[in-house]
Amino acid sequence: MLSLALWSSLLAGALQDEPGPAPKKDPIRFAAFADVTLGADWGAKADPKDAALWESNGFSSFPLNSYGDGFGVVGTDFVLTANLTENLVFQGEINLQVARGESNELELDYERFYLDYRVNEYFNLQAGFFFTPIGYHNRFLYSRAWLMHSVQIPDLFEEEFNFVPTHTVGINVHGRFPFAGQNFKYVVGIGNGRGLTPTENVLSHDEKGKEITALLEWEVPGIEDFLVGVSGWTDTIRTRKVVGYGTTVPIDTAEKARLLENGFDAYITYYGKVFNLLAEFVYSSQQDQIGNLSQKHYAMHGFTGEFSLNLVDNTVHPYLRYDYTRLPKDEQGPYFGLRRDGDNITKFFVPEFHGVMVGANYDVTANLRLKLEYERHFDGPRGANAVVMQAAYGF
Repeated sequence: MLSLALWSSLLAGALQDEPGPAPKKDPIRFAAFADVTLGADWGAKADPKDAALWESNGFSSFPLNSYGDGFGVVGTDFVLTANLTENLVFQGEINLQVARGESNELELDYERFYLDYRVNEYFNLQAGFFFTPIGYHNRFLYSRAWLMHSVQIPDLFEEEFNFVPTHTVGINVHGRFPFAGQNFKYVVGIGNGRGLTPTENVLSHDEKGKEITALLEWEVPGIEDFLVGVSGWTDTIRTRKVVGYGTTVPIDTAEKARLLENGFDAYITYYGKVFNLLAEFVYSSQQDQIGNLSQKHYAMHGFTGEFSLNLVDNTVHPYLRYDYTRLPKDEQGPYFGLRRDGDNITKFFVPEFHGVMVGANYDVTANLRLKLEYERHFDGPRGANAVVMQAAYGF
């Protein structure tokens, strides 16, 4: 079986910060991945109050990434990688996806399209639309069930929430350098800032300021897949003041709001012969820069952690995972619940997540992973108990 790190480099975006010249053979490579699930939930809602708020003020028919009773598909991601020259690589990805939280809507979503100019191991330049170089999940595992042990996409890195800025249009400088006998990767980038609402990507004509990101990753020597990293971002968000769930305001005439956002992400990943460990923590703050909001400071933080074993020649992986998100107490803050519809912005309820997942997966082949997972939710509008089976596949 191919390791997770190898599949990540082939499919899930390691080109974003993998230094050095591009491989000379296979000038054009095509890949795709998808999954199908069968789920059921039972018992009372994890939090009846949240369930009522979602029913009255949620922005989709069902809570995101909930599996309910029945079958479901997420669509298919298509990835194209082309070596234009020995030093210049293009990578693009589109997602023909079913709308998360809906039952029958189909969308065409763009995930990335960028050029990566490979100069040497120490300095490389990337420009275009890419996954923001924040943390580990956002760069390598976002919405890729085939590469994940668990079924559940972490809410922290779900683009329909965008608690962190998952995508950026801009430029990254990246490379790898030795220091004191160790190897360190770095990425420093500048790009268009956040939009009026969290789920908008500013693809061009950004007049609201720039987002700055930085990442430093330690490759622990002597072990193939052992990474320790820290990253962060800063951005000034220019949006509108919207108070109260269900409130809609016109963009042109509504009172303006300006937030200084600073974020931090720390992670550790270890994929060994016997066991694997993946843990990631995120913290961000948004500070009112005008003085017209109910609070001066709003904080968000969250964690996802997973421990798994490698059994039966590394084809069977039992796992245990714990996730939580914590949003600002004042109606989830002034930004995360905003959604745009034409010339108006509405504030919706955004739920927190708190749950444990336990399960196992089986790699039938290098292209097919079967999973069985039990989820216990302690918070939010989902059912308290859920079980889901998944077939995740790719080529």
